[in-house]
Amino acid sequence: MNRMLLCVPALLPLIGGMVLLLAHQAGRNKVKSGRNEVRSGRNEVKPEWNGGQTGGGQGDVAGKLHFGRLEWYILGLTVVNSLVLAALIWGQSTDSLVLFRLYGDMTVMFRLDGMGRIFAGLIAFLWPLAVLYSFEYMRHEERKVDFFAFYLMTYGVTAGIALSGNLITLYLFYEMLTLVTFPLVLHPMTREARRASRKYLYYSIGGAAFAFLGLVFVLKFSAAGNTNFLPGGVLNLAAAGEKKNVLLAAYLLSFFGFGVKAALFPLHGWLPKATVAPTPVTALLHAVAVVKSGAFAILRLTYFGFGIEFLRGTWAHGFVMAAAMISIAFGSTMAAKEAHWKRRLAYSTVSNLSYILLAATMMSPLGLVAALSHMVFHAFMKICSFFCAGAVMHQTGKTHVYELDGLGRQMPVTFGCLTIASLSLIGIPLFAGFISKWNIARAAFDCGAMFAGEAGAAGGNVGGNALGGLTAAGGGWTTAGSWTGFLPYLAVGVLLYSAFMTAIYMLTVLVRAYAPVTGGAGSVAGAGVAGGAGSVTGAGVAGGVRSVAGAGTAGDAGSRMGKEWSDPNWLMLAPLVIFAVIIIIFGVHSQPLMEILYEIGGAVA
Repeated sequence: MNRMLLCVPALLPLIGGMVLLLAHQAGRNKVKSGRNEVRSGRNEVKPEWNGGQTGGGQGDVAGKLHFGRLEWYILGLTVVNSLVLAALIWGQSTDSLVLFRLYGDMTVMFRLDGMGRIFAGLIAFLWPLAVLYSFEYMRHEERKVDFFAFYLMTYGVTAGIALSGNLITLYLFYEMLTLVTFPLVLHPMTREARRASRKYLYYSIGGAAFAFLGLVFVLKFSAAGNTNFLPGGVLNLAAAGEKKNVLLAAYLLSFFGFGVKAALFPLHGWLPKATVAPTPVTALLHAVAVVKSGAFAILRLTYFGFGIEFLRGTWAHGFVMAAAMISIAFGSTMAAKEAHWKRRLAYSTVSNLSYILLAATMMSPLGLVAALSHMVFHAFMKICSFFCAGAVMHQTGKTHVYELDGLGRQMPVTFGCLTIASLSLIGIPLFAGFISKWNIARAAFDCGAMFAGEAGAAGGNVGGNALGGLTAAGGGWTTAGSWTGFLPYLAVGVLLYSAFMTAIYMLTVLVRAYAPVTGGAGSVAGAGVAGGAGSVTGAGVAGGVRSVAGAGTAGDAGSRMGKEWSDPNWLMLAPLVIFAVIIIIFGVHSQPLMEILYEIGGAVA
């Protein structure tokens, strides 16, 4: 296969998005010129991307554009890009492409290895469906051209991260990801969106500065003099041993630096705030692009940069493992307390992304397998959950959990898909989430056995299945008596606690949707109780036949609680159904994917 194709998935969406922005700006200039010449002809002059419409009271260029050509342009480029990625994945080429040379052996290089194929396949499948969903969601929004231009460019940057052949290239695209997603968070242009976008920008830039330290030290102590990814790490262990604590400190700082985008506690604060962005943005932030890029970068740094042979059993190892567990417990607890639906899902992401990091910190081949499996399965579970929330918001305008009473029967397809995603997030068997959580628990026990010097027994326990070659038996990793030896077993307890809290914050939504609580002529919502003909809910007290939900009021006849809603159209429902079906398929037949992951894990042993 022509190796020049390696640069296409990263560059095509970037160039396509820039062309769209330039064409749109040219259209704006044309409108201004037309207004100066004929002030009354405002509605007759349209930019290029309005589908050729004239007249008809469509409004001016400020977001009132006809959607036809824009829709086909974005969908066409997205599908072509996904097909190119699919061809690269299917071809399994080991070629590399140096796009340009920075200095000496420092190059911007594309190469698709096993781990890159997993991430590339994930985004290639999810992005076209997300675009399809966004067409309907954004139909009546302002500044659609700008939105879809940056949405398209984000695809290219994320593909660049997946295709990165070395740490320098990954870091370059990691920085670019901040720049192309910042306008998406800012898109609503409200005061809250401005604050959220600034916070996202500050956190991301600060995190990237710390992550840069890891790049510098890997380059300094690289055995080959470059940062090209190599299973098992690239460090010259003899030279690194002399500066071991300095290197461990650099790894710790870069772990938390990349951990900003992975929403690692206490650097998670930007993520719940970013839910002010449109749901197609928040879904990709939480499921594919930003947070997964942060987790992917940490996996690259740990297993293909510093290397587990250098890291495991050290004080830095124990520190990052503890940090991941704290983040899991914090995120799931906050999610259970949060009443705003999208922010609840955001805190759920804080917790679930740290599942990936926790698996990564097991510093074993099985840990990498567990991390990659949860990275894939969580993407489908979380994007399905967010899209369900977005569908409800799009149809009803309801944003809080206590406003969802009875919607399960009125929007059966939406809440049916949400039910599947929720059960999977909890970790119920026969759903994908159970598989990845089971893998993480096994990796934890395997790690604990190795800490205790029982690697031989651990290898015997799994010798009869596909994981038999992935334990670190015989690795000489015996730190019995160390405080870190208890952490892997504590991690299993944290997983159980998080599963319990996940059941609370996800099932609460479903219970309210399918079995609403009512009383008298009013309703109970949030922390309120109903009695007689009135109700008390969260922020208000109602009498007579009035009902208060959150901060608003509604009369008995015109109450939104009693209004009939319905599922959205097929553009929004089709992705939901596909995601739900895939969650079930992975839950009952994950073996083909797991065999690929075992092969990747075995390479770092």
